[in-house]
Amino acid sequence: IPDDERPDTCEQWLTRVHPADLDRVAGELDRLRVHSGQFTLEVQVLATGTEAQWIEVRGRVLRDEAGHFAGACGTVQDVTNRKEPEVFRDLLLATLSHDLRDPLTAIQIGTSLLVRHEKLEARGMATAKRVIASAKRISAMVDQVLDFTRLRVRGSLPCNRRLSNLGLIAASVVDEMDLAHPGRQIELEHDGNLDGQWDADRLTRLISNLVSNGLLHGDPTSPVTVRAFDRGADALVVVHNHGAPVPAADLATIFDPFRRPARPLTSVGLGLGLFIAHEIARTHGGKMWATSSPDEGTQFSALLPRRL
Repeated sequence: IPDDERPDTCEQWLTRVHPADLDRVAGELDRLRVHSGQFTLEVQVLATGTEAQWIEVRGRVLRDEAGHFAGACGTVQDVTNRKEPEVFRDLLLATLSHDLRDPLTAIQIGTSLLVRHEKLEARGMATAKRVIASAKRISAMVDQVLDFTRLRVRGSLPCNRRLSNLGLIAASVVDEMDLAHPGRQIELEHDGNLDGQWDADRLTRLISNLVSNGLLHGDPTSPVTVRAFDRGADALVVVHNHGAPVPAADLATIFDPFRRPARPLTSVGLGLGLFIAHEIARTHGGKMWATSSPDEGTQFSALLPRRL
């Protein structure tokens, strides 16, 4: 960027950010204003007369004597050549995930019709139900890969807000999980006004991922409990399970993609469930955190602004 065109303020710099990265970068800048220490940020920018380029910003937050945000200093490096293969890979994954949806849907619908309308013998019925269950698991993994690549490419997930009720969303998840796990106990508690402007499908995924995690890692003889509470301008959803606590080292990185506590040998999945749940909360302008101890069990909490 020529010296006479170089932006001086954060707002001016944001005009150079690629539209696909704008929300993510603006959110990172807001976060840096209230945090201290070093940071690393990769940004897609628009330079005059050139195609979009990727830069890596490494720096440190500066504060005045009163502790207020005063700016940041650091270095900027063009990393376009390194990022291009990553972007291609992510777009390829997104395309494959999207294209797999149609045949998976056809398998689920066709097999469900066989179960409902054809007079199958016992063995055939059992096989058809296994096909349906397997297709649902694959479909869930495809959705997670698609969400992951959206986050990698765009920095955020699509969020179609409309008036929804968090209590009803939680109840639908509990009903579905009860059917899928007949040998497990899943409890629901809710209180107060739980209306808000939310993406109901996304919050269904958030709660479902947390319940699945509780069923996978919790004590199979104890219930997994879903709670939804009125918190004034926000609503709080909590998923709790008893069982062995999460080690502190794992708890610190539990929302990172592909980094999870030790998984049972019988488990399936990509290790993206908690990462996706955390990003859904962030997409709604909320936050998610986890606590775990031998006495209190493991608890995941998400605080979600209503935006009514």
